[in-house]
Amino acid sequence: MSAADGPVEFDPADFGAIPSSRSLRQWMRTTRRQHADRSFWEIFEDVYLVLFTIAMAGATGGNVVRHLNSNASGCTSRTCGQLADWMPWIAVPLLLAITLRVLLAIGPVSASRATGFWLLATPVDRAALLRPAYRLVMGSVAVLGVVVGALVWALLGASLTDVLLAAVLISATLVCAAVATVWAQQSARRSRWALRVADVLLLAAVVPAVLLAFQPREDQSTHVVLSSQFVDEYGYPTLAFGQIQDDRSGAVPLLVFAVAVVVCAVLVFLVSRTLDRLGRISVIAGGELLAGLAGAASSLDISMLGDVIAGRHWRLKGRVHSRRGRGAQGAAIVHREFLRILRWPRRLAVAFALLVVPYAVHGAGFHILVPVAAAIAGFIAVRPMLDGLRTACRSTGLVRALGWDLRELRVIMAVVPGLFTIVWSACAFPAIGSASASFAVAAGIISGAVRQASARPPSYAGPLVTSPMGAIPPGLFSQPARGFDLLVLCLAPVLLNLSPLWVVVIPGVVLLAMLAVRPKTD
Repeated sequence: MSAADGPVEFDPADFGAIPSSRSLRQWMRTTRRQHADRSFWEIFEDVYLVLFTIAMAGATGGNVVRHLNSNASGCTSRTCGQLADWMPWIAVPLLLAITLRVLLAIGPVSASRATGFWLLATPVDRAALLRPAYRLVMGSVAVLGVVVGALVWALLGASLTDVLLAAVLISATLVCAAVATVWAQQSARRSRWALRVADVLLLAAVVPAVLLAFQPREDQSTHVVLSSQFVDEYGYPTLAFGQIQDDRSGAVPLLVFAVAVVVCAVLVFLVSRTLDRLGRISVIAGGELLAGLAGAASSLDISMLGDVIAGRHWRLKGRVHSRRGRGAQGAAIVHREFLRILRWPRRLAVAFALLVVPYAVHGAGFHILVPVAAAIAGFIAVRPMLDGLRTACRSTGLVRALGWDLRELRVIMAVVPGLFTIVWSACAFPAIGSASASFAVAAGIISGAVRQASARPPSYAGPLVTSPMGAIPPGLFSQPARGFDLLVLCLAPVLLNLSPLWVVVIPGVVLLAMLAVRPKTD
């Protein structure tokens, strides 16, 4: 048997020494700079506008948060104490669940297809190649954790020391969750268990929200003095969740800060040594997902974002067990839509977990905002169930094959999501508190979701509009508002405090008009 019949073995003597990942990145950086056609100042002129906008928005938002923090710190009602006591138990599990689900949907460590084909398939150290992407993920999670943690605790009226400490602890917790997702990415079984943990955390956030919503409250016109567990020695509200009293030396906050930073640094370092265990398929899938999300974001098509995530989910799943259909004509399509929704049960779990939003807003005492919060949360819960309608509206051949008019097909495919909307709104009824408002919320959810799912692709026709980001087709501006316009229209009678008759009639007319109009496909 000749040597050519045996397995191929890599011999450095034949091909030369294996380059290090640092030298490869340096070579790619040099090559990009050689092919660059814009100078630094030309790029800086465009970046300056973005940085200036971010700075102005940050200053404005910071001033608003500072004003709200001042108002919350001066609140002496029992409602403020209950909110400060319960809200962290809602926010922390919710942030952890969102971090786990978002990072597991992306990868979290990802690479482009070119990197996966040309570099990850070579004998080059894979861990060293993926380490920059890993550090970028950890840094992004840490920054977002600091911002979100500081924002939540500032809105609760905490002092500056408590806000900084809470921001560090939240950031450390989210970084640990991100490290766990990188460890889970190394195995499909670990990823499934991590998603189950995220579902449990969502359920853990729902329970205190419901308890907070049903807490007894005093009359809004009266104020009571907070008990000792809510008030510090100076009379300001304190946080019962993980509240660490600041002593004169400040040693306790510094110690907690140091421990959190050290633990996160050790975990990040240990997991970075195991990046070579990441599968090339999962890493490339994350890169393709980010590329698809970037394309969807550039076209301002919100529905396409969900399509990209759903496409990656089914590509990784690979196959499902087929089931025999039932019924005929429209009943058969309704049955198939019901089975399609059941094939992704985690979406149902997330949808019911979103009930935490209206109950949390109700428990916080912002009763006028409960219908708005319920409508937005319900829209996010129902919209993924209309992927079949979106596929049909974007494929003329599929509509012809089904043998239905597109208007009739839209009504048929909206039956199962409509029933789910009714169930979801009924579960949110105790927080909304009114049958007419609940009907308006349900009508706004289903009409807005159906309109967005059956919307036409973005239009690039017509003259371009000049903007700081370049020329933009005018058809892109209306794309993000599709669906939300009907949602706002159905909620307008509730927000304007009209009579219950108008609260029912106006959303009903909007819903019937939306289902009666044939969607445009050209």
